[in-house]
Amino acid sequence: MLNASWYKIIGLSALQGAISLTWLIYNIYLPKLLIGYGFAPALAVSLLIVENAIAVILEPLFGSLSDRAYRWVATKFGIVSLGVILTSAISVLIPTIFVFRDLFSAINWILPGVLVAWAMAMSVFRTPAISLVGRYAFASELPIATSFLTLVGGFVGSMRPVSQDFILSLGAPTAFTIGSVVLLAATGLLRYFDPGMDDPLLVNKRQPIVPLKVGLLLVTGFGIAWGVRCLLETLPKVFKLHVPQLDPVLTMVVISLAIAISALPGGLLAAKYGNQRLMLMGIGATSLALLTSVFLPSYITIAIAVLLITICLSWVTNGAIPFAINTFPADRSGLAVGLYFGGFSAGISSFSSVFNPVSNLTPVLGAILASLGFIVAGGCILASFKLVEN
Repeated sequence: MLNASWYKIIGLSALQGAISLTWLIYNIYLPKLLIGYGFAPALAVSLLIVENAIAVILEPLFGSLSDRAYRWVATKFGIVSLGVILTSAISVLIPTIFVFRDLFSAINWILPGVLVAWAMAMSVFRTPAISLVGRYAFASELPIATSFLTLVGGFVGSMRPVSQDFILSLGAPTAFTIGSVVLLAATGLLRYFDPGMDDPLLVNKRQPIVPLKVGLLLVTGFGIAWGVRCLLETLPKVFKLHVPQLDPVLTMVVISLAIAISALPGGLLAAKYGNQRLMLMGIGATSLALLTSVFLPSYITIAIAVLLITICLSWVTNGAIPFAINTFPADRSGLAVGLYFGGFSAGISSFSSVFNPVSNLTPVLGAILASLGFIVAGGCILASFKLVEN
């Protein structure tokens, strides 16, 4: 029989899945909406760069505000609910503006403005919500609890290539409405499992933050973002060059699903042997595997590389949230997660700016940059071994 904390983790995993689904719908429809409104397709990339740049500020800001709210009223649900309601309302507004675009022809930039507002609303509640995992699980169990979030989010995200046509066939009004309903339902489920006001232990407890730790979390997120983004762009190109009989798209769907599933045993290993140690092992194995697949390509080396990446990449991505939460005092979990997400958003924004179009990223350059990103993140994790005790 599960205890109350694990029901809360299940509810939080459902919310993570809803967040991933709403982003999936948004990213699928973004180019289509802009083209239909008369804008060039390239604007979609520019908007995503801007949205991620804004998230660099908003994620830590609302994470910190959620920490303050918890100290005042022993709950973060005020900010979470506000963000969810705003996101749901704007989700309905986006297809409405598109359908009645002739009425807004005099205000040409209203749709891009609303799209950016939607992304900002998502930033309002994502960090406060995900940081709740630090309150639901003991520090030693954080990697296990986070693995459920990683599994659900990774599963939904990996479905994009095979679900895109179906989601587009629904039409923008229906798709965005479904996303809003699922998001509201998941928030309601989490609220049911966590009515709040049951753990006032940390409300009046404040500890100083070591400034260097702020930089560590930002740079860790930045490095992991570059590593993951380069890796996911490089692997399909390796398959196309050296294993042409494979369908790169379907192969990446299978690999992404396997990485998501690997988070569960990875969480157990991290809880047993240490999250930071497992992250460093994952960084080393993933970097070595990717470099080998590019510089020593063969059926055997590529197969071994895919196996290592499938198992070990989840050690890095799943361990990031527990690493962030354990780096800061317990009453600053929102700020800690927000800094990591902010650094990650900065990495995604800068990557999209440098490689636009992404076809400019060759396999050799992608493997090198992915390894450098992971190594930078690993250096921050190593530095935290001394600082985390301060």
